[in-house]
Amino acid sequence: MTFQPVPATTEPTTTVPSSATGPPIPESRRGFGTDLWRAVARNRKAVVGVLLLLFFLVLSVFPGEIAPYSPTAEVFQPGLGPSWQHWFGTTAYGQDVLSQLIWGTRQSVVIAFAVGGLATALAVIVGVSAAYLGGISDGFLSLITDVILVIPIFPLIIVIAAYERNAGLFTLVIVLGALGWSYGARQLRAQTLSLRRRDFLEAARVRGERKSYVILHEILPTMTSLIVASFLGAALYAVLFAAGLQFIGLGDPNSQSWGTMLYWAENNEALGANMVLWAITPGVCVALLGAAFALLNYAFDEISNPALRLRKLDITGTRERPKDATITAPTTSDRILEVRGLSVAYASDEGPVVAVDNVDFDLHRGEFLGIVGESGCGKSTLMYAIARLLGPPFSGEITDGEVIFRGRDMVKLGDRQLRHIRWREFSVVMQSAMNALNPVLTIEAQMRDACKAHSKMSDKEIEKRSIEVLKLVSIDPIHLLSYPHQLSGGMRQRAMIAMALLFTPDLVIMDEPTSALDVVAQRSLMMQIKELQERLGFAVIFVTHDMSLVSHFSDRLLVMYAAQVAEFGNTRQLFDNPRHPYTRALLDAFPSIHGPRVRLTGIPGSPPDLARPPQGCRFAARCPHATPRSIAVEPPLFDVEGDLVRCFLYEESAAEENVRAGATEGVA
Repeated sequence: MTFQPVPATTEPTTTVPSSATGPPIPESRRGFGTDLWRAVARNRKAVVGVLLLLFFLVLSVFPGEIAPYSPTAEVFQPGLGPSWQHWFGTTAYGQDVLSQLIWGTRQSVVIAFAVGGLATALAVIVGVSAAYLGGISDGFLSLITDVILVIPIFPLIIVIAAYERNAGLFTLVIVLGALGWSYGARQLRAQTLSLRRRDFLEAARVRGERKSYVILHEILPTMTSLIVASFLGAALYAVLFAAGLQFIGLGDPNSQSWGTMLYWAENNEALGANMVLWAITPGVCVALLGAAFALLNYAFDEISNPALRLRKLDITGTRERPKDATITAPTTSDRILEVRGLSVAYASDEGPVVAVDNVDFDLHRGEFLGIVGESGCGKSTLMYAIARLLGPPFSGEITDGEVIFRGRDMVKLGDRQLRHIRWREFSVVMQSAMNALNPVLTIEAQMRDACKAHSKMSDKEIEKRSIEVLKLVSIDPIHLLSYPHQLSGGMRQRAMIAMALLFTPDLVIMDEPTSALDVVAQRSLMMQIKELQERLGFAVIFVTHDMSLVSHFSDRLLVMYAAQVAEFGNTRQLFDNPRHPYTRALLDAFPSIHGPRVRLTGIPGSPPDLARPPQGCRFAARCPHATPRSIAVEPPLFDVEGDLVRCFLYEESAAEENVRAGATEGVA
């Protein structure tokens, strides 16, 4: 494999202290209100919902100043059509329809907020208290909640409202609020149950905090988004139910509200009497106010959970730069994977975030490739991009490059084509086996599902193959009938590897499979993986943040930093003679059990923000060898003795090697 390195220059490099990059600038602190306003302003649903709600709030607060006439004045000709004096015409009693709409807004808004507040307060008290207190309290409160949930609410409300015939505003609020809290209480209880044994709540108990204090100051702040959603849902429910009750005559017919307008319009057959706007506009207002609460509900869901937001990736603002190197060697049967100029970007509120930036590497049959780097450097994103797993709920997209697997460009394959080669030709072992394995299915059932999806094997053949792969990873076949929670962490991870080997693929991609294991289990699993690889001949891409873990198992090592390849070469070469300052710093941070004792040194500073990457070398701010040039200019990858390193310190060495290679070719 021959690389054409980037042309070198003879410009001298001088070392400057790392302080030349300047002290870190502290970020300005923003309050909660500022952050909330920014989030709302960036969400279209929230903006539309807020504008609609503000419109109705203004109408409800200042109806006398906005309405042109009194809503009860019967001084106009009945049944007038729209005109400049009466925009929506008049009623059958000679009242101005627009004035009635404006005055009716107040009661509808009051009902929405009053019922929403009452129902939410009851939901919080019952749901959170039941879950946190537990025992008899939980059983009693949950029983009440379940009873309210199974009762048909609307018929019950009709019965109660009919008993209180011509019920006023207070009765409507109490009835709707007392019957509209159960669904929110169920949601809050479930959320509190998931929090009850969290460490921060256990710490509060150890400190001797009162239960009321824990509920108010520890639990409720963590559920703000759910409480807001419960309020908005209850308000929406109140608007619709109140209008419905008033429409069928179970409210005060002399009150000013949209529901009573619908009641009188229906009694006077407004649609048949050519008074269409009298019958339609109150319903439109009910729908618009309900839409405002619904839009705000959806918006707060998206604000509190960014994964729900549908963002469109715009790559026009990403910085373009030349490719690092081109591979001139022809494709051979020995090379099963070629990654060329691969770039992946995530959509964010601040623009595209490039998480993998112009990555190139090859993988040969039976090779063990380790990919290492700090958390957030792009290792897992690179793995997901190679396996084409960046669809929803992930917002990342491959913006450039190729992933050639056995002669096919994976980037251009459709879902059906990808499904045909996944698991048969390449498989993936996820980071957390407990989350990757279905907790309600046995290991046998999950292996059967994989076999059924990718083959026409009979049940006998599937059982035989499942036993074979479990034995391969040193698990007793009796555990085929076990559930994931019945296995230890190491056994779960080996079960995932066994599932990945069901069809003996050519490539197995492993995303930090040892991260949740202790040191002894990590070593045992690594030896198992290496033994299986040598026996079956598959290639491995092993993603980890622990360099020492792969030092004795990988053939080559790719070191990533801030979405880019920092160094790529033979594993022993990188450990014995690391070239990039970042690689040396990573090795200096690991203790050695051999040789003299040395003081371990961490890497000062923190990785750059990928939303706003620096102009020059991305490691310059943390590098003791940073130069003015490396701060201003981004270094390419240089070919040094067959290994690649992204550092200007090796520019001259790469140039000399390139000259020697050119001279050798000339003599030949």
